[in-house]
Amino acid sequence: MKRLLLLLFMLPVMAFAWEPTRPVTVVIGNAPGAGNEIAFRKLAQIINRTNKKITFVVENRAGGDSVIAMNHMMTVAPDGHTIAAFNHMSQYVTQDIWQRDIKRYEYNSFEDVLTIGKSPLVLVAIATSAVNTPDEFATLLRTTQHPVFVAVGSGAHRITYEYLMMKTAGNRNLVKPILFNGPAQALNSVASAAGGTEFGIMPLAVARPLIEAGRVKAIGITGDRKIAQMPNVPLLRKIAPGISVFAAWNLVLPPRTDRVIVDYYADLFARAINTAEYQEWMDQNLIFVDSRELDPDGLRQHAQELRKTFLPLA
Repeated sequence: MKRLLLLLFMLPVMAFAWEPTRPVTVVIGNAPGAGNEIAFRKLAQIINRTNKKITFVVENRAGGDSVIAMNHMMTVAPDGHTIAAFNHMSQYVTQDIWQRDIKRYEYNSFEDVLTIGKSPLVLVAIATSAVNTPDEFATLLRTTQHPVFVAVGSGAHRITYEYLMMKTAGNRNLVKPILFNGPAQALNSVASAAGGTEFGIMPLAVARPLIEAGRVKAIGITGDRKIAQMPNVPLLRKIAPGISVFAAWNLVLPPRTDRVIVDYYADLFARAINTAEYQEWMDQNLIFVDSRELDPDGLRQHAQELRKTFLPLA
């Protein structure tokens, strides 16, 4: 009996001693430059300063609003050496609407770890656009006599487009979304007017450099509060009340990954998120994290809240 008690006492200590034994592949469901990749790389930089044993290798697998990457994650070994940074709205909501025929998983198939960042979404327009305010955009959606194209790069951006169209009674015969493999690509299409995309929706964190460079102009942002660093950008809720949609990025592990490995990554990244360096970086880049989503259980609860709110809307 004493030996059994000793073994039971030792198990938790042994379990939490897990760590990677080779480079960790990080699957990104978007093309380079997306918010999930930017946030992950910053966290990896912080982690690597104090933990030289861990090497992260980023692997972009863009396509189908992250479906290609997520289908791939269903095939990898659940040994802790492959993780992924995906998008909340895509994984938990919109893929069940627009990509349900091509995905080989459910929204809860993966082992959720934690949220690594969120950013308000911004509606931008090409610098030469006649539209400058949310009201002018709403009027255009209702009254346009010519095609209007809106570039979007993920499920959160698409659901924002749909919400704006619904609240403004936009003309769906002439106003159309154009899907790109990531927010940076959607942003660049507006900046260059490629394919006639006069407008675009993407994370403010991604769009900010081109807004400040004057290559695109910000029409409005989602959420219910203005951004201190960009106080002149109005809120889209004036034309679409309740538009609390954000670009949000989470870490997940393959199905059937042992909870010991899940907890290892949750602890590792939560510590990095709570450092003064990451907090300052988030503030500078218009990103935030809800403390309730810094563990697997909190993230799963948030996923249920997103589905309850946005699936009926879609």
